[in-house]
Amino acid sequence: MNATMSALTRRGFRFKKELGQNFLFNHFALTMIVDSAGIAPGDVVVEAGAGAGSLTAVLAEKKAKVVAVELDRVLIPFLRERFGDNPDVRVVHGDIMKMDIDALAINEFPAASYKICSNLPYNISTAFVTRVFRELKNAEAGAILLQKEVADKITAHPGQEGYGMLSLAASWYGEAKQDFEIEPDYFTPPPPVMSSVVSFRGIQKPCDVSEKDLWFIIRTMFNQRRKTVLNIVKSMKDFTPVGGLDWSRTLTNAGIDHQKRPETLSLKDFIIIAGLARGERIADV
Repeated sequence: MNATMSALTRRGFRFKKELGQNFLFNHFALTMIVDSAGIAPGDVVVEAGAGAGSLTAVLAEKKAKVVAVELDRVLIPFLRERFGDNPDVRVVHGDIMKMDIDALAINEFPAASYKICSNLPYNISTAFVTRVFRELKNAEAGAILLQKEVADKITAHPGQEGYGMLSLAASWYGEAKQDFEIEPDYFTPPPPVMSSVVSFRGIQKPCDVSEKDLWFIIRTMFNQRRKTVLNIVKSMKDFTPVGGLDWSRTLTNAGIDHQKRPETLSLKDFIIIAGLARGERIADV
């Protein structure tokens, strides 16, 4: 048994299925995750789901400044004991999905930006990466270990299987790619799925449309994905096309094939459509 796992077992630790706990102890694989994130000495890193601290330890070896967030209160004393002598590792107990991650990073280690590196609990993976891509302002890059199905959705291109809201969120953030896969046997306990490491980096993109308008339109489109673009925009009663033309001519003039379906449109296409839509009321999305 791994030495870390043995220490946890002596303390009476038991895996909690509801927390999605699948620990990765392989040092080589953990180092590859950290390298995928582009971690350099002095980088501030937020780790979601520190678990037993194996990834935390590799980040510390890289001389990063780590904010290790863990929800399982049983693991907190173990983590604080393990890293108590390292002033560059801060162990924080709490639910990462309820935290202001930008504020957390800057409060622990003041810096203009930070990176994210995590063996993420799979039960929060979609919600967490969506938050990273759409909400966080200061997360410049990172790498997350995810179930392969979610990784495929993040990196899918228009027209490919799995392309949708998560793919568009990744495009909105910048660039994302799958670096390597990890088989279930590498984990304790083994998950019932293949895993993949997705690395990402933010790219500032000029966008003249309202972000709220854009995501309202994207969500509306994917909620009616079997319809054509033209039929969907015509059904959005809160919008009228700019310029006084009908939607068919407006889309054609903008170079958008209005007979396409949402899963074939790129982020750029959606931005163009949002720019053509004059709305009176936009709901939160």
